[in-house]
Amino acid sequence: MKLLDELAEVFLNGNDDEMSYVLNSRTGEILLDAPEALTGEPEIDWDDEEVTADLVMIPNVSSSEMYDVMASFAKKQSDPITIHLINVLNGKKPFRMFKEKINELGVENHWYQFEQDYAKSRMTEWLEELSEIEVR
Repeated sequence: MKLLDELAEVFLNGNDDEMSYVLNSRTGEILLDAPEALTGEPEIDWDDEEVTADLVMIPNVSSSEMYDVMASFAKKQSDPITIHLINVLNGKKPFRMFKEKINELGVENHWYQFEQDYAKSRMTEWLEELSEIEVR
């Protein structure tokens, strides 16, 4: 898997209070930082500057940002689909209902591609900001 694909995956799915993902900006390796009880591996020692000098926390998509992405996707659909999706986004449990509605409407593949494209775009911007490694 290419680095950008891995970063997009972490960006979209890496939200967890106990775990975080970091990028080694020198090697391009993505590392999991989590309690040893979960991984069997020691956590990253953030007090050791020699170990952490090249490590950068990978951002995660926030729920408000993801809501905006879903709304943007909805607005790019045909009018009937847009109406359905905007209605569920404005209702209770918008994330769950959005997933159910895209399946019901048969646009889940379009959504997942849209979501991936967005995540790759955000991670490309992030890498450019870091300007420490080359995007492959």
